[in-house]
Amino acid sequence: MRTLRHYTNQHLYNGYQPYAELNTANEVREIQAFLIQKGYDLGRWGADGDLGSMTKKAIHDYFKSHFSNTNTPSNPTSPNTPTRPQNAPLAVQNFKDIFRRKGYTFYDDDLKLNIIGIRNLDSTANLFNDQLYIIWKENGRYTIKQYPITTDPGSAFLGRKMINTNGTAILKVGQYKNTYKLGLHRRKYTALVQRGGKVTVFRDKNQDHKLDFHGGKEYTGYFGINIHKAGRNSIDVNSWSAGCQVFKKQTDFNELIALCKRVERKYGKGTWFTYTLLEASNGNVI
Repeated sequence: MRTLRHYTNQHLYNGYQPYAELNTANEVREIQAFLIQKGYDLGRWGADGDLGSMTKKAIHDYFKSHFSNTNTPSNPTSPNTPTRPQNAPLAVQNFKDIFRRKGYTFYDDDLKLNIIGIRNLDSTANLFNDQLYIIWKENGRYTIKQYPITTDPGSAFLGRKMINTNGTAILKVGQYKNTYKLGLHRRKYTALVQRGGKVTVFRDKNQDHKLDFHGGKEYTGYFGINIHKAGRNSIDVNSWSAGCQVFKKQTDFNELIALCKRVERKYGKGTWFTYTLLEASNGNVI
């Protein structure tokens, strides 16, 4: 993932506007994801690829607090930090370390996707303030994609409207191996649908319009916790999610589906995909 340290290493900050070199939406999105992980508030838009005023202010504040008239990072790499392979970006190594610590499987085979959701532990409902990463290796090189999503139900299902009388589903963190495949979401369009295995959810039934991530009773089963899209570029979650993992932007979701179809062409129709859900607090995965 592109970070602001990248620009410092390129000597782009010393009275110079650091965002002048952000030429594409993907570059902006990567920087926004980095800023969110570091605890900067980008508003309800999150990492949407748009270089707006809140993103520019966060970039300015980050440089002001971390680099302050110097091109030397304030937190140099420790001598004890393990050396990473030259073809593995830092973000890949970070995820590998997290997966190893948690006992999860990280896929390194050619075109085997690591689909990773990161939940922001903000109990405020209705925001696309989570992130989805797709990491894969192809021809010896890693590729990382990152998109704004929600891993939580919208406010429409956290009040009186509940599909299940036990409460609205909130997917529990964990790795759900070979649980998803390409199929129709609600018989409407192609998405990643839960068909290959059970998932565990908490049930939030107090109807207070807030997200209760860990307090509800756990249920394990086939609940149709799919990975699908909202609208063209949705602002609020509302009724787009009753517990599914939902993309904010249609174009981002289309990229995921196109990539999954490439995987099917390589490994066969009906290929199973693994989804891993992590949580982050103050920008750090826990």
